[in-house]
Amino acid sequence: MALPDLGPFANTAMAASTVSSLEDSNKKIRKPYTITKSRESWTDPEHDKFLEALQLFDRDWKKIEAFISSKTVIQIRSHAQKYFLKVQKNGTSEHLPPP
Repeated sequence: MALPDLGPFANTAMAASTVSSLEDSNKKIRKPYTITKSRESWTDPEHDKFLEALQLFDRDWKKIEAFISSKTVIQIRSHAQKYFLKVQKNGTSEHLPPP
């Protein structure tokens, strides 16, 4: 059985499928998100250490993680994001490190 002649579109379709398969093989493979520590609220002492660490290290999350030691970088960044929004909303003059 003969294939129908697709004319000028035959090469375009083949090229598109080749590009698509190349893009699939070049995509970065993401690691799955895993929770390494159970979700727990920030205690007052942890929050106080967080504020102190912000004064000392600005937005150096790794140094803040080492300073607090009971929270991961992801937990600290999430807490910081919520804290910055709260400070901005309240309009207080608390120290916020530059972005």
